[in-house]
Amino acid sequence: MATIPKSSRRSPWHNTQRKPGERVNREPRYSSTRWRKLRALFLRENPTCVECGHLANVCDHITPVTQGGDFWHGPFQSMCDSCHARKSRTERKDLQGGRGV
Repeated sequence: MATIPKSSRRSPWHNTQRKPGERVNREPRYSSTRWRKLRALFLRENPTCVECGHLANVCDHITPVTQGGDFWHGPFQSMCDSCHARKSRTERKDLQGGRGV
């Protein structure tokens, strides 16, 4: 009986599969200790979403870094996940000239 070589048994995407919740091409500064401390401090001082008033868990750059906002000095705003997703979707549409995502 023929056997399949070990190198052929693995999925071709074996080393490139993402873990659940992992983002692609994430800005490396977001995983720095400096950013995590800044984010925690800001959310502790501003615990509610500026859009809906629910508990915030995102420290959002009001002016996107990709559009000239300052990464470390803000200005920032506290947002919940759903409001932040809506804002990000709108910013992506604007950046792409109004086309859908």
